[in-house]
Amino acid sequence: MSTPIDEIPFFKGLSAQDLVSIMGITRTIHFEKDTNIFNQDDPSNGLYVLLKGKLQIYIRSGHIGGTAKVVATLAPGQYVGEFGLIDGENRSASVKMMEEGEVLFLPSLAFGSIMDKHPQIADAVCGFLCDRIMSLPKLKLTSGKAVLIREKRVKPDLQNMKTLCQIVREFNRQTAVKEKG
Repeated sequence: MSTPIDEIPFFKGLSAQDLVSIMGITRTIHFEKDTNIFNQDDPSNGLYVLLKGKLQIYIRSGHIGGTAKVVATLAPGQYVGEFGLIDGENRSASVKMMEEGEVLFLPSLAFGSIMDKHPQIADAVCGFLCDRIMSLPKLKLTSGKAVLIREKRVKPDLQNMKTLCQIVREFNRQTAVKEKG
């Protein structure tokens, strides 16, 4: 039996028991059309998996009321907030429900405690983050510790996962700045 969580890349390959543990801390939330699920710069609170409807991800330029640029539209099965689930950094974009729908919400605080109790989940998430970093085009890792990322030997604790998320976020920010210029 498939769950919405087992389609998320950093949960792929987890045992049914681990997936049940993760699903045990989720809840389904219904949203009306044109409702913002969260706004750019809001504190991160978890991961959202779209179950029904359509989500639009957009960023606002510069000031409040600035023009919105749509960066993605999500269909059921897709998700948003995976890095915020781990690192707690403020939201980098706004997410709006384009039609009435539902999301599966996985809260950050509960997820942290699940990773403490199920080290294999932490291993899977850390491995995913290492793979993600190694797949970034034109990223040059020059630190002597880069081999730990390349060989997926980073200790799977929350602080290291936050650092890995920060590497991806910084790469994304630098890429966005280059695209603007």
